[in-house]
Amino acid sequence: MMQILRRWLAERGLALSEEKTRITHLTEGFDFLGFNVRLYEATTRTGFKLLIKPSKEAVKSVRAKLRDEWRRLTGANHIAAMRRLNPIIRGWANYHRCNVASHTFHTLDDWMYRKEVRFVRRLHPNKTRQWQQARYWGCLNPEREDHWVFGDKRTGAYLLKFSWFKIKRHVLVKGTASPDDPTLTDYWSKRQAAHADDLPRGHRQLAHQQHQVCPVCGESLFNQEETQTHHIEPRARGGKDSYSNLTLMHLYCHQQVTSAIGAREPQRKWLRPWLA
Repeated sequence: MMQILRRWLAERGLALSEEKTRITHLTEGFDFLGFNVRLYEATTRTGFKLLIKPSKEAVKSVRAKLRDEWRRLTGANHIAAMRRLNPIIRGWANYHRCNVASHTFHTLDDWMYRKEVRFVRRLHPNKTRQWQQARYWGCLNPEREDHWVFGDKRTGAYLLKFSWFKIKRHVLVKGTASPDDPTLTDYWSKRQAAHADDLPRGHRQLAHQQHQVCPVCGESLFNQEETQTHHIEPRARGGKDSYSNLTLMHLYCHQQVTSAIGAREPQRKWLRPWLA
């Protein structure tokens, strides 16, 4: 098979990467796109079970990235730490939560707690451990009975934990279902709506209000494009940050609307009927 592939690619001016190409048995496993795929012995009918977990390299990489951020935060306060670290935690956890990652998430949370302790000790070297705990840790996430959440008790902001991202298996498309089949509109709408779980809490509510549709182009919000929030009534004109004044749209659609505002065109003509 390798010889056939090499000849087929060579005719098209391409070649297999020797460093990234190898033949291995599933019991040895292999890494692909940040995941490790391996066949383990188990008490099943076949005697084996295939598990897909975050690879050791992926875990090592995210630790290195978080470690670098903690180092850059030397001299900064805990608010800056949450602002810098939360996007990294959210992105990595959402990417890896579709497989067997629960143990990895809890291990990373333990590692992050030690980093939090060291960060607070540098901020307040002369304060007792009890004072530090009372100041920076508490039950800050209203959705969880977790009394060891790092954050700011004055504002209620907190640092995310990997283990809060529920493991959610990817559901395969049924049979030969096609997005172009008009009889399966409801089926595909429900599949697209499931992507809203990957958004921050505020964005999830906006997506639900908009029926997971961009108010400018009318396409699904979850078509692999970046999304941004937009103030219907600009803050410069007294617009508030309430849900009634916010909408979620694609990045390029957002740029289109803001350009229209700059040209003094009425922006509501760009929005769908439920927002206009």
